[in-house]
Parts: sequence; C-alpha cells; structure tokens
Amino acid sequence: MRWYRSLFFKIFLWFWAVIFIAMWAAVLTNEWIEDDYFRPASQAETLHLVRMMDTQRPIIAEGRKLWRRVRPGWNLVAVPVDMLSQLPHDLEEFVDQAEDADAVLWGQNDGWLIIGPLQRQDYLYMAVARQEWQSVLDNEDRWLVPAAMVVVVTLLCFVLVWSLTRPIRRLQKTVRQLAAGNFDVSGLRRDLYRHDEIGLLATEVTDMAGALQRLLHSHQQLLRDVSHELRSPLTRLQIALGIARKKDQQGLLAAEHDRIERAVGQVDGLVAQILDLARLQQTDSRQLQADERTVRHEVEEWLLDAELEISNKQLTLATELPDEKIKASWDWMLMERAFDNLLRNAIRFSPAGAQLKAGVTISAGHAELWVQDQGPGVPEEERERIFAPFTQVDPARDHAAGGYGIGLALVKRIVELHEGNVRAVNHTPGLRVTMLVPLYPQT
Repeated sequence: MRWYRSLFFKIFLWFWAVIFIAMWAAVLTNEWIEDDYFRPASQAETLHLVRMMDTQRPIIAEGRKLWRRVRPGWNLVAVPVDMLSQLPHDLEEFVDQAEDADAVLWGQNDGWLIIGPLQRQDYLYMAVARQEWQSVLDNEDRWLVPAAMVVVVTLLCFVLVWSLTRPIRRLQKTVRQLAAGNFDVSGLRRDLYRHDEIGLLATEVTDMAGALQRLLHSHQQLLRDVSHELRSPLTRLQIALGIARKKDQQGLLAAEHDRIERAVGQVDGLVAQILDLARLQQTDSRQLQADERTVRHEVEEWLLDAELEISNKQLTLATELPDEKIKASWDWMLMERAFDNLLRNAIRFSPAGAQLKAGVTISAGHAELWVQDQGPGVPEEERERIFAPFTQVDPARDHAAGGYGIGLALVKRIVELHEGNVRAVNHTPGLRVTMLVPLYPQT
C-alpha cells in the first residue's frame, strides 16, 4: 500500500485542509469586514456629488438611524457642520480622513461607498451607496458569516466521518454474521477495492471467513465420516452382544451384558444425533416438508407422548395452549423433534415431584413454544453458549444426566430453518427455553 493511500494520511490531510479552509475564510472575512479604503475622488465622482446636491433632497444624519433611511442606489446625506457627532461612526471616520487629506475623497468603509464631503452653507454633504453584492451582510446580519463557516466545516467533517464509519459498520455487521455462523461476506465487496487500511481489513476479514468456513466444513465432514465409520463396529457389537446373551443361558453375565448394552446404546444414540445435526446443517429451508396443521392439536400429541416419563418422575404438568383455530405451516416432524428435546431436557433436570410447565403463546403472526422446568438452571454467562454443539454446563447438565450437548444445537438449527430463534431464560427456580417461530415462514 502506497503511503499516500493510507488512512492515516487521508485523515491528516482532511483535517489539515478543513483547518486551513476555516482559517482562510476567517482571515478573508475579517479583512472584508474591516476593509476601509480611501482615495482622492476623481473629477467625475466629485461632479456626481455636486449634481446630487443640486437635484436631491438630502437625508439629515441622526446617528445610526441614518442607515435605516438609506435607499438602494446613491443617497445624499447632510449633517450640520457643528453636529458631526450625529454621523454614524463609519461616516465620521470618513470625514476625519477627508479633513486630514484636505480633499474630497472616494472611500469604502464596511461595504459602504462614500463620496465627499462638500460643504455648502452650514452643512456637509456626502453621497452614500451600499455595495450590492454585500447588501445581505449589513451590520445586523454579519453573524451569517461565522454561521456559514460552521456549516461548511460541519459538512466537511460529516463527509469524512461518514466515509469512515460506513465501511466500519459493514465490517461490524459481517463479523456479527460470522459469529452467528453465517459466512456470507458479500456486503464487503465494495470495500475490497479500497486502497487504504479499511480495504486491507475487509480483505483480511473475507479471507478469515473463507478459512473459517473451510475449517467448519472439514470439521463437519470429519464428524460425519467418524459417525458413519462407527456404525459398522456398533452393529457388530450389538450382534456379538446378542450371541453372548444366547450362550449365557444361566444368566451369569447378565449384569455385564446389560452394562455393555447401555454403553452401546449411548454411543449409538450419540452417533445418530451427530449425523442428524450434520444433515440439518446442510439442509436448506426450501427443503423443509411443510404443511398446514393446527398448532394446539399437534402440541397436545407431543405432550401425550411424554406422559409416561412425566408420571415416572412424579411431575405435575401445567399447560397453556392456544385456540384450536390457530394453524401453522411447518415441517412438523422437525418441530416435534425440537419440542421433544426441550420437553425431555426439562423432565431430566426437574426434581422429583416438581411442576413442569409447557405451552404455546401466539402473538403478531409468531408462535412461542416454551418449556419451563424447576431444575438448577444454567449460569447467566452460559445461556447463549448452551445452544452450541457439545456444550456442557457443569455440574448441573453433564454426561451423568444423559446429555452430550447436541440436543439444544438440534433445536436451534431446526428453529433457524423455520426463520425463528431460540432463547433460554433463568427463572426462580428452573430454566425456561422458548422457540419463537413465524406461523408461516416466507420460505
């Protein structure tokens, strides 16, 4: 990157230019406001004043009230010789200059053009005109000059800040997408052609996104390959276990066989969950098998399926279900799987004899499917992380409780496929997990 393309140089040059322009404008404005210029009047200018004295009725000076009586063009101003103090300061200064020069002068003072003075009888006469291009900025409106400078400097600084913060906001948005697992960096395309530090940073973020995506894909592929490879030895173990049980007709090794069967079942369940998660991660929302059904009826069926586990743990189930007319268009097999994961997690971590709550709340075209237990909950700093694969929260939720940290990851992915989101909130006691899903996803 060349030095003149660096962001440091651009910011330095920009602020230097803004300060220089402001100082230059201030100096010019000050010179204009204080631009007093006097010279001897030419013969034509003197004759012009004489003709005005012969043809026009003069305006008698009465202090600064004079300026309010001045009309566009040339005006004849008169003041008694012994009352020069009645002249505004600008004209009084002009008269003093003429007396010092002992001549008729042409002068410019604060935007006023003045010719004179000539004395006739007991009065001094002067011709006064306002410069047209400066007529707006008279004495009462000179505040417009610094106000205009402030506006110009503000606009210049705004352009600088806007040119810097827009790509930074795009970078911030892209980084948030990367953190959420979205590797689409097309929003940075326009910044890749910049030849400064922001362009280099956008290039680095794009390269990082590509590397992360490749790493994630290789990780998912490894999980799929290992899971598939584990299926064959697991099947052989199950066959061998069946043969061993037949040979042990007296049941001497029944306890050991049961222990092996439980271990094989746990590994088989883990492999199945990993394969399901890998499949869902590659599934697009357009591949969902959506159809329209009644929400209340389906949720009642799901709760009925878990009735045995609920009664075995002596739990009390409290439900809040919507009106029977509410319908939704979902992939009901996947939604059942997600809700079942939440429900069985709540059963697992609820103490015996506790109350279990579940229900659906409808609002603004969305359905909130929620389950709340009275278990230990999760630490506040772990509430977002529990939806990541293989996340364990010790000591409340561990392998001893029968989980491997995949169930909630499956829930999150299923809800995302339906254009929704999932969140967990601690209650006292317990944890409430809510799936917020539109009744009719657009895809």
